[in-house]
Amino acid sequence: MLENEKIKVINFLQDFGCATLEQLQILFNKPNDNFKDILNGNIISKKRNIFIHNTQELDMKMIYALDVLCKYKSRFKQFHKGFFPIYITFLTKDNTLYNIIVTDKENEKGLLKLLRVNSPIISEADKFILLFQDSNCFKELECNVPYIYCVYPELKIINKRGI
Repeated sequence: MLENEKIKVINFLQDFGCATLEQLQILFNKPNDNFKDILNGNIISKKRNIFIHNTQELDMKMIYALDVLCKYKSRFKQFHKGFFPIYITFLTKDNTLYNIIVTDKENEKGLLKLLRVNSPIISEADKFILLFQDSNCFKELECNVPYIYCVYPELKIINKRGI
């Protein structure tokens, strides 16, 4: 791996905190790279197949959000890390803006309320990809923005509204 490419991967991990080997291979178009070059020094560590920047912690919700981003790899033209509860915002080639929102059991009721009242905490997007730990919240979901409701960790799509 060239030094410039190595720096890009390290910067990505610094921004997003962590990523699996498979996610790095997809996002950086390097399907045969094992990314061992970035482990030199004390900047990046590896736990099982997950690379973690030394200033960050393992965040499984970010891993799930990156799984979604990888599924859209052929359609997006740019992306960036968001702020809780938005993990990633990306723009597709047809200029559709998506927010990937991930919650857990602890925060799901609060997120449902934020979506219901169109809270300014959740920045505007053309579409949402909502990741919940189970399908129980779907029946309580009220949202004016088109969305895909998914259950993680398997990323099973429960419903697509307006998409």
